[in-house]
Amino acid sequence: MVYGGGVRRPQDVVLFNAVMYNWSFIDDPVSLVENFFGEVFDRTETIDFSHTDYYEKEFGGDLKKIFLAHRVTYQPDKLVEFKLRALEIEDRFKCEGKRKLNLDPGYVAIEKVVAASTKNFTHRIYMGKGIYGDLQLQRRGKRYEPLPWTFHDYALNATLSFFDRVREKIMDGGL
Repeated sequence: MVYGGGVRRPQDVVLFNAVMYNWSFIDDPVSLVENFFGEVFDRTETIDFSHTDYYEKEFGGDLKKIFLAHRVTYQPDKLVEFKLRALEIEDRFKCEGKRKLNLDPGYVAIEKVVAASTKNFTHRIYMGKGIYGDLQLQRRGKRYEPLPWTFHDYALNATLSFFDRVREKIMDGGL
């Protein structure tokens, strides 16, 4: 009989991007993001990002957000590389030193949804190279559920349904 956990390879996860952008500057974020992260197989409708004015000083008004699922599976620790790539892309699209595009890559796993962040907080786990994993949703029963710190736009019914569809693809092996 063998006791102990041993080291196990984690299940592959699916790449997503939460894309916030200035509508007047970028009219087709899907094609733009696909060029850098690969084919999109599912997405949310465009969301008006008007529940906070936190980003308006930098981005201007009329902010939109969309969640995109890419036909990319990977080991969860590769999220660090995706976030660093996202930061480079954001820099490319700056206008007069201000961002017009905010890319937050993350992953969908069977049991959770994790976003990448450059900021530390109590519920964020350091992953390396200045990047933290930010647990946004947990799976309970038949649906992902928000946590007390979950961002507003991750907790919307349309977004939760999006993550459920991505999970179904994982479960079906349809990627």
